[in-house]
Amino acid sequence: MSGAPHFVSAQDLARWAEAGTSDYRTLAAGIGERTLDREALHQSLSLNDHVAFIVEQARRTDEPAAVRLDSIPFYSLCKGLFLPLSMMAADKVRYIFGLADAVPRDAQGREALLGEFLSKDIGLSLTQKLACILGDAFQGRRSTFRRDSMLRLLMGVSMLSRRQLLDELAVKGDIAHVFADAMPGLKKDPPLTAAEVLWTLYFLPNETRNQRFEILRSLLVRMGKLEAFFFAKLLLRKAGFGFDYQGPLIARTVAEAHGADPDLVGHAIALTDAFNVARILETEGVQGLKKIQLQPLVPVRPALCGNRTTKDIERYPVWVERKYDGIRIMAHKSTGGAGSVLVGAYTRRRSDWLELMPGFDMTLKMIPARSAIIDGEIYGSTVSGHGVRPATVYELYTTMTGDTPGRVNLRYAAFDLLYLDGQDLTDLPLSERRRRLGLLLAPLQGAYLPVPVGFADGQLAQSPDDVKRLYEHFRNQGYEGVIVKDLNRPYTLAQRDPTWYKRKPELTLDLVLIGAVFAVTQKTNVGMFGSYVIAARNRDGTFEDVGDVAGIDQLREADIQAEIMREGLLTGRRIERASASGARPGVELKPSIVVTVKFEGITKDNTTGRLSLRGPKLAYIRADKAPQEADLVSSLDELYVRQRMA
Repeated sequence: MSGAPHFVSAQDLARWAEAGTSDYRTLAAGIGERTLDREALHQSLSLNDHVAFIVEQARRTDEPAAVRLDSIPFYSLCKGLFLPLSMMAADKVRYIFGLADAVPRDAQGREALLGEFLSKDIGLSLTQKLACILGDAFQGRRSTFRRDSMLRLLMGVSMLSRRQLLDELAVKGDIAHVFADAMPGLKKDPPLTAAEVLWTLYFLPNETRNQRFEILRSLLVRMGKLEAFFFAKLLLRKAGFGFDYQGPLIARTVAEAHGADPDLVGHAIALTDAFNVARILETEGVQGLKKIQLQPLVPVRPALCGNRTTKDIERYPVWVERKYDGIRIMAHKSTGGAGSVLVGAYTRRRSDWLELMPGFDMTLKMIPARSAIIDGEIYGSTVSGHGVRPATVYELYTTMTGDTPGRVNLRYAAFDLLYLDGQDLTDLPLSERRRRLGLLLAPLQGAYLPVPVGFADGQLAQSPDDVKRLYEHFRNQGYEGVIVKDLNRPYTLAQRDPTWYKRKPELTLDLVLIGAVFAVTQKTNVGMFGSYVIAARNRDGTFEDVGDVAGIDQLREADIQAEIMREGLLTGRRIERASASGARPGVELKPSIVVTVKFEGITKDNTTGRLSLRGPKLAYIRADKAPQEADLVSSLDELYVRQRMA
């Protein structure tokens, strides 16, 4: 009957909350409360800790109606998206989860799955879907969970002691595997929704440390093996599948979801991040993107060199610049209204490394501008038995992280100016940006600075012979090579500029480790692995085996092995590699670690036509590079042809 009173029971409200109600004021009134706090939710509705936490946090948001919990099950998200994108070998999937139908996706299949996932209505917002794809359920917020935190969490839901869990971790090498083994079955009923997990992790940084464990235990006790495995990956922000390096793909899919221009979306993502852009599109539409502007202390991804060499240059003159074997750093300076100055030093992945470079903050504060964003490279020199020479990127990195203090004298080479005193300069041609950068840095030349700042050396080249002459000049000085640029081009944030060319020594390549072969020696102080399988990148995103390389030294060998265990790179698939003493066993690795390999030449198998490296030696680890930035298989083809024609 119309207007008849409706009595709502606690059970009704509990089901309402579990289903993802957005009317939290009505929910509070239904249990006789003016406000809705966690205590009332527990006593009146008997909600799980994590659901009560989400409801309490949702009422504090600007749009509580957006916080809904009804979505596909978290198990379905894990099996339908995370598992096929994880590149986990089928035999490992059977061993851990007992699933026999899981098949890893190739590059084309991964992209197709990504498009399908983003286009379907499964009860998750675009922002939450991006969180799944990028492996960041905290959506850019800081996660404080590390190995010890994970062990403490697991101890709270299992009968295992810390010592037992550490023993398990030593055997399995992956904390996510330990989480999976601690669960009694593959999945549980009633299932958790994916929204429950994603909203809990999104709000989690708002909670106190001790309460976080209670909330996460509330989730974990309702998970099976598959869910617990990827839950651990999400907590550690280790569930990414490589799409964070595919900006154009992410921009295109986000733009298609909102009918926006992909170039506009891509530019906005370069200035902030995909999460912020998705939120603005969902709340303000395409017009909201106009407020996203370049500004100091907001890290952006720099322009990168295109995958072309100097032989591909189509038009002269060009600017030829020394290529430093260093770490790309975007230097930011910002002066506030009261005259206070803040600075930052951001890597390509937008991490602030200012504290790793003592004195660099004072150097940046001395730049004669109120605000500036400078693109450049931290490099250095060191002393060896042959005198002073440029330091390698590995020597530079270990000095900055404190592993080998005092070995490298740091310097900063500035080669571009993106922002100056309130003006975005990225649309200006390189020639004008360099002119302004030269004027900006002129007062600092010859001044004492904790970390010296210099204008990146270079000259204008009118012909290929000029490029070759400058390349040989910089190589004779001990530097890596040259970068060649078009002086008329604007600055392309977060993209590979097709008019940037590079030339470096032809017999080094940046390759990816895709396998590890067990050491067969009785010597002491030798690590688990004696050699590694190296691979070059195909244009479709896959990796092709190009041979084996031995390790470097005990220190860097330990770094590689620690990275393998820390990142959970073991796929579980066994491999065998031929050697002079017979077949040697090893394990397959997920493509993640990039190394620079020196070699003597390229060999070609007369039967299979397969190219491989002759006499490869692992030079150093490229901690600053992602697998998607490794050298292409076509680079080997070009080297082989050049070798035959020489």
